[in-house]
Amino acid sequence: MKLAVTIDVDGDIMYVPENTHGFVNFPKPKLFDTIEDAEEERAKWNTGVIVNYETGKCVNKIRSFTDAERARAEERARINSDDGTSVSKDSTQ
Repeated sequence: MKLAVTIDVDGDIMYVPENTHGFVNFPKPKLFDTIEDAEEERAKWNTGVIVNYETGKCVNKIRSFTDAERARAEERARINSDDGTSVSKDSTQ
């Protein structure tokens, strides 16, 4: 499986090119053999997404919540509950 990184450039989705010094029309995409190499390149771009180059499908990588994110989600769930116990103030802010 060959991997590539797609980016959003002014609303257009394109592959990260092999040569990033100036963007030409239809540049040759930079391809990767490992998820680690693709992840390293993806981290360089704000909108980077790793895809399987042969199928064009996103290579999903879902990370776990951090403790802070989990606490925030639990707090929001309490605030949004419909069981009559919801509160009107967000204590995490």
